[in-house]
Amino acid sequence: MMHYDGNLDVNGLHSLDNVHHFNILVWNVQGAGGREFLPILREHILQHKPRILALVETRTSGARAQAICDRIGFNKCIRMEAQGFQGEIWVLWNDEELRVDLVTMREQYVTVEIHFNNHVGWLFNIMYANPHAPRREAVWHDLEMFASTCNKPWLLEGDFNETVNLEE
Repeated sequence: MMHYDGNLDVNGLHSLDNVHHFNILVWNVQGAGGREFLPILREHILQHKPRILALVETRTSGARAQAICDRIGFNKCIRMEAQGFQGEIWVLWNDEELRVDLVTMREQYVTVEIHFNNHVGWLFNIMYANPHAPRREAVWHDLEMFASTCNKPWLLEGDFNETVNLEE
């Protein structure tokens, strides 16, 4: 689980007047269909108070996934359906606090643009990379191309399914 508790200057300025404080909760849930999932998630939401919640590896799709999203407590959701070891990304938020626009939805990641109070947006990329290395190559190429043309603040989070060393 990743928890970002920071400040973003959504206008690209360095004035404290333009900085927005918020929490983002990103969690590889390894299955959202179990009975214990919602109570544990609600504890994390209560503790961290995220404005944006991103869940990966949900292992749940279709009507069941939507029913779970409806019970989490946010009024907006973007869901990528599970397709084997790809997809399974949910992004949830409350629309009275911010606006979230879908930019890109690919097999292994979702990119959204976040707006607070009609300020210039920033980009949030949530990844659940395929556990098979050859299938991740296209994702890294996509992200390199995106980074070379991105002209807004950009946060990249998720499960990259990359190991740093053998102890992992």
